[in-house]
Amino acid sequence: MTPLGRHRYTVLVVDDDVSVLDCYNKLLSRAGYRTLIESDPRRVLMHGRPMEDVDLLLVDYKMPEMDGLSLLAELRRRECRARCILISAFLNDGVRQQARTLGVDHILEKPVDVGLLRGALAELLPVDGERAAGIAG
Repeated sequence: MTPLGRHRYTVLVVDDDVSVLDCYNKLLSRAGYRTLIESDPRRVLMHGRPMEDVDLLLVDYKMPEMDGLSLLAELRRRECRARCILISAFLNDGVRQQARTLGVDHILEKPVDVGLLRGALAELLPVDGERAAGIAG
């Protein structure tokens, strides 16, 4: 799972729970990913934060100020093409359909199985040294 090729992948994690952010940050950093964390999805959209270097979004669905799919919809409108994993404890058919429409690659249910997360990361961010086609940029 460690991306040791020529490119170091960047993962932006957005979750309102700071302890969850800390866990993801540790897991992803130890695996060799460059990790950006944000607890407020609105701040991701502020100040023209550059998204072209973000390869993957790891986004919680249910957050107080803006849900993860609303964040993703705005990022897609701004032409962010990063791959996406949605995390949720509140899945239903409507959420799944909206996620498909927005190009979510994987949906993982809470509590997140670390093995499933690692598998999704390995699939979406190949470790052969080349950035996957269609990722950010």
